[in-house]
Amino acid sequence: MSMVAKRVLSAALTVIGLVLVSLGAWFTVHLGSSGSATLHSTPAHGALVVVEPSVLNRVDAPATVTAVAAPGTTIWMGRTTPADADAIVGGADHTSVTGAHLRDWSLVASRAGAGPAPDLAGADVWRQTATGQGRVHLSVEQTGAPESIVIAAPDGSPVDLTALTVTVERRTWFFQALLVTLVGLLAAVTGVATLWQTRPRRRRQTDAPPKQADAPKQADSAKQADSAKQADSAKQAETPTTTDAPTPEVTA
Repeated sequence: MSMVAKRVLSAALTVIGLVLVSLGAWFTVHLGSSGSATLHSTPAHGALVVVEPSVLNRVDAPATVTAVAAPGTTIWMGRTTPADADAIVGGADHTSVTGAHLRDWSLVASRAGAGPAPDLAGADVWRQTATGQGRVHLSVEQTGAPESIVIAAPDGSPVDLTALTVTVERRTWFFQALLVTLVGLLAAVTGVATLWQTRPRRRRQTDAPPKQADAPKQADSAKQADSAKQADSAKQAETPTTTDAPTPEVTA
């Protein structure tokens, strides 16, 4: 694999790791160690509230619905099947809670119908009911899914809620979010380390070749040596050679 390809893959791995770290940390902070996701909303005043199965039974985990109103206000809540909830609410003015936005942990609701609802508390369609002052909650197990929860006054009149929350708890969510964070951190560290190892580096300087200015000097030295040799040869050629003269014989 070429160096450029390695750097591109390392950069992509770093970006993916940072995204996973951000996403995992965001879920870890919001879910907490208990793995509880709490969705909130403020329903419109003057209407019944119906929490649909798309919220209560969205995941296979217990859900708790909490309704809050002004102190001293009587709140009634009833849990039943979606068909019975639709039948008893009918065309009355009501707000249906049908979904959630995880980006801000809010509930999605829409309003429909007109007119009052009948006496809700006296109906025999409810699997579970709860009544309280100012604050009431009702837990939903997934064994009876699908189910709906209706929130109003006992006589069926609307209750002006100041807050409505749905809390879903699953402990494994916390560990899953933590795992995503750790995987993202490992990917980011690996990507950064690879980018550092494959970064462009300067080449080491090697011994510089002899300067051209030294070449004439070397040539002059060679010429001088040749001239000296030629001079020595010439001197040797000019020097005469002497031979010993024969000694004359002396006779008596």
